[in-house]
Amino acid sequence: MPGVAILLVSHSRSLAEATAALIRQVTGADLRLALAAGSGEEGAELGTDVLAIQAAIEALDSPAGTLILMDMGSALLSTEMALNLLTDSLRERVQLSSGPFVEGAMAAALAASGGAPLSAVRQEAENGLGMKQQQLASDRNSLEQPPPPATPVTPEQQRRLRLSDPAGLHLRPAAALAKLALARTTPSRIRAARHPEQAASATSLTAMLGLDLRQGDELIMETSGADAAAFFDAAAQILATPSAPNPADQIVPRVPSRPGGTVAGFAQGPLLIPKALLARVPETHDPDSTKSLQQFQAALEKVQQQLSNHPIVAAQALLLQDPVLLEQTRKRIQEDHLAAAPAWAQVITEAAARMDTLSDPIVRARAADLRDLGQRVLQALGIAVESTISPGAPAILLVDELLPSVALHLDPRQVLGVIDRHGSTHSHAAILLRGAGIPYIINADNPALSSARSVAMDGTTGEIWLDPDPVTLKKLLEHDATRCALPEQGDYGQISLSDGSRLELWANVASAAEADTARRLGATGIGLLRTEFFFLDQQTLPDEENQTRALSQIMAPMQGRPIIVRALDAGADKPLGFMPLGDEANPALGRRGLRALLAFPDIFALQLRAMLRAGRNHQLSIMLPMVTNPEELREARGILEQAHHTLEAAGQAHRWPVSLGIMAEVPAVALCMDGFNELADFVSIGSNDLTQYTLASDRSNPLLDALGNAAHPAVLELCRKIARDSLVPVSICGEAAGDPDIAPLLVDCGLRRLSMAPRRLPEIFTLLSQRSSHTHE
Repeated sequence: MPGVAILLVSHSRSLAEATAALIRQVTGADLRLALAAGSGEEGAELGTDVLAIQAAIEALDSPAGTLILMDMGSALLSTEMALNLLTDSLRERVQLSSGPFVEGAMAAALAASGGAPLSAVRQEAENGLGMKQQQLASDRNSLEQPPPPATPVTPEQQRRLRLSDPAGLHLRPAAALAKLALARTTPSRIRAARHPEQAASATSLTAMLGLDLRQGDELIMETSGADAAAFFDAAAQILATPSAPNPADQIVPRVPSRPGGTVAGFAQGPLLIPKALLARVPETHDPDSTKSLQQFQAALEKVQQQLSNHPIVAAQALLLQDPVLLEQTRKRIQEDHLAAAPAWAQVITEAAARMDTLSDPIVRARAADLRDLGQRVLQALGIAVESTISPGAPAILLVDELLPSVALHLDPRQVLGVIDRHGSTHSHAAILLRGAGIPYIINADNPALSSARSVAMDGTTGEIWLDPDPVTLKKLLEHDATRCALPEQGDYGQISLSDGSRLELWANVASAAEADTARRLGATGIGLLRTEFFFLDQQTLPDEENQTRALSQIMAPMQGRPIIVRALDAGADKPLGFMPLGDEANPALGRRGLRALLAFPDIFALQLRAMLRAGRNHQLSIMLPMVTNPEELREARGILEQAHHTLEAAGQAHRWPVSLGIMAEVPAVALCMDGFNELADFVSIGSNDLTQYTLASDRSNPLLDALGNAAHPAVLELCRKIARDSLVPVSICGEAAGDPDIAPLLVDCGLRRLSMAPRRLPEIFTLLSQRSSHTHE
């Protein structure tokens, strides 16, 4: 028989969805739960809708009854009006709760999922706030170091239990205890028998993990209430039952094969886990503690939504509900008048530092989870993440998710390789690492990595060896066939094909180091100078002088050779704080590239002026991303001409005239090249996005890799059509141009300009030269 159903009525669709996501983390998918939130189309506006509430009650109807929780004010009035529209029999199965919206909904959901009757579910909801009030009194200082003496209140009941899990009290059993404790209205504590003076609230993950309990340890559970015996029995079962085997929890010499190789190459060396990112948040104060608390709560809810659908971090998400962390942060905001960001950063940094000292390597690894979540909340608060990592001695980096703004600044002389707990083969971070020649492995979420001192990694296969002994390391080095040192100099820019035509190899760059490599290896020119990476770690728009200086530094090594600079490709997976594009259901199909630039013409014009100034002594061309219609190109050309006139009037030296080209990334361009032939000076195929849009496959989703790449017949046919129909030069500047399996196919499609990561030039040159020679023979 279905259990009690829960209906959330709120003025805000976002608030209701975040609360529902929070509940699902604990109850799973079986609970009957529905929302009636917001007003207007799809609940986008603030308010409540009587008819929507009525419809939700009717659709949710359960024989066990339905409990409705409302957020405030008119939500109650609207719900009561909706009840009057129901049939008498249905109305009798519905009850309204006066419990707090979030805490009450969580408590009610736990009771309902446990099979409690409607009256008990309602009582749990209305006890929700009392539970928090009691917890805060007992939890306030449980994370302080050294821990304070336990509250001198003798609990009514206590029981001694023994921990059987070989991994100790790690995240999953601690999370199970926290869920058990959260479902009760009576506070409960846990102590290590060897340190009975240390008490941790059973609702606090970080406090329990901080007890450093290991297999065989005796612990003391304390609580009160009529259900204490049942609570002890359930806790004993959690502590006595080893967690189900999980490869991610095993400490083994070699990580299972799930990680994927993304950038080829072998590396070995000390492992470095960057830990200083949160410590760099400046200590700022805000006398308006109410506003800071609201900002903090909004940031938590935003991050909770981000984590809600990720199975790997389901237990991590509970850390965002940890009452000790939250109360410590709120205390610093209210009593010390710290702003939200520094208050949160201090609490997370201190908690993670304490966890770093624990003996259990799996529990120590949770310090990285704390820092990861701490960083996410800081980003939600508008704090830019530190964009440079300086390992000192050469090392391999272990990161939670490599951001493009961080990857941009990694020096291959210092960073031997990167191991990413998340990541994607087609991410911009991966593109940057390929350009730098830094081996890269993704989806390496084994907590044992955090305890290793050194690793060996194969960026081709995704294999990782933890603390390899000398014999193993020698064998790995002997079998390494992927390392290939780049020549100091080379002439890899042009190939004469057997049909008498000339094939040009160009370089994609985003830094002066890459441009220098391109020049040394003889690239014909820069086929793509990416500019968005200048902006990804900026909270405000860089001014014209700074943009000019940054571009000039990258262009300098390529003096005398053609340079194509792409205008800012913002939007989708490259959001910028100073260019608010708004929330979009599908940002990859929204305002990105040229669409975003035309929506912010002042930002566009500023960048164009910087390009013209930086390129005054170069063979400069400008390329527009994400073009769809000829009208967009006409409008962009008008803004470019105005930028020229502005600089001319100011007496600023700059390049003029310049060629203006388009990126062919949208299938519409390939199908309608005739409309661009009289407007564009050149065309460059962006194979990454053209593949994504042609195959309807999100390039950042690793689960869709099997759908195909630029070698798919549909993508190749579009490339062939562009090369055939265009009356101006055509190049290709996506990752496909540097792929040895795809580059020959692109040549067969009629393309004669391939632009790739500089380090790919020797291999692609050799491959295509040999192929041309064999064809000629």
